[in-house]
Amino acid sequence: MASISLNKISKAWGPVVGVDAIDLEIRDKEFMVFLGPSGCGKTTTMRMIAGLEDPTGGEILIDGEAVNDVDARDRDVAMVFQSYALYPNMTIYENIRFPLRMRGVPKEKHDQMVREAAAIVELGDLLDRKPRALSGGQRQRAALARAVVRHPRVFLMDEPLSNLDAKLRLTMRAQLKHIQRRLETTTIYVTHDQIEAMTLADRIAIMSKGRIQQLGTPDEVYNNPANVFVAGFIGSPPMNLLKGDIENGTFIGPSTRVEGVGKGSRKGVILGIRPEDISVAAPGQGHLNSSLYSLEPTGDQTLVSALAGEQMVVAKGARNFRQELETPISLSFDVARCYLFDAASGARI
Repeated sequence: MASISLNKISKAWGPVVGVDAIDLEIRDKEFMVFLGPSGCGKTTTMRMIAGLEDPTGGEILIDGEAVNDVDARDRDVAMVFQSYALYPNMTIYENIRFPLRMRGVPKEKHDQMVREAAAIVELGDLLDRKPRALSGGQRQRAALARAVVRHPRVFLMDEPLSNLDAKLRLTMRAQLKHIQRRLETTTIYVTHDQIEAMTLADRIAIMSKGRIQQLGTPDEVYNNPANVFVAGFIGSPPMNLLKGDIENGTFIGPSTRVEGVGKGSRKGVILGIRPEDISVAAPGQGHLNSSLYSLEPTGDQTLVSALAGEQMVVAKGARNFRQELETPISLSFDVARCYLFDAASGARI
């Protein structure tokens, strides 16, 4: 297996900076997720590790060996793509076997290695079929088996589940995590889906504008966001972010007053609180007093929305909570679960 070090890695195209001097240590056997919106630099970073893009600055090391000048085919990494990238004219058996042929593995080993890889992803009875005869989930598992078959030092996965429907994504997430734990292969996974990141990762590198905004375990980035970007990106629904001021230790914003969340007085702050830390209170007795903007029953809970000025605030209410829209509502905050950020810099206070 392998550890990976990124030392001040950068990628620029003229004046356009895609990745900006990233430092990152990825541990042996770790499942690392690069998470962020489109254009944040996560895929470019992965492609530089793979050798498909040349960095314009910095150094990449795999197991302590600099690989900047090593060809992609010689880095012993395997990629799984969003598009599956299976050869349509080949059977699944031949698709999985293809990397062994390309790398000169002795032919007498092929059959055992292909069947072992197929068994890991539960495709052993579909090896004689061609890709068009398989479902999307089966094709993605075939692509995974093709990566697994040659036992690379590193798996690189670029949004491999984004073409699947919601139910298949749920199943494939569980299978991916199980396979990675079984093989103990260092894995880097790129996604814009924070649910995938939270459920798969040992650690998450949350990226924006070519930089890592926060690096930590799923619990760390969820419970202790470093800045407004991370707070608003992680969570479904994401953290509520309310602009206001601190006056003598009390947060005051539109339709909102929360005592005991700060010290002294300070202008230009953002109060953050997650929907699960807000409850419906008796009329006029909450921290936010407004009118009901929307009600969204989801089966196991009800999403309750109210307006604080122009800002929508979402709470997770009881599954059986019902109320008419535009009627008065009060929301109570768990003061111990409130976060404060600087409105100008976005940094955690």
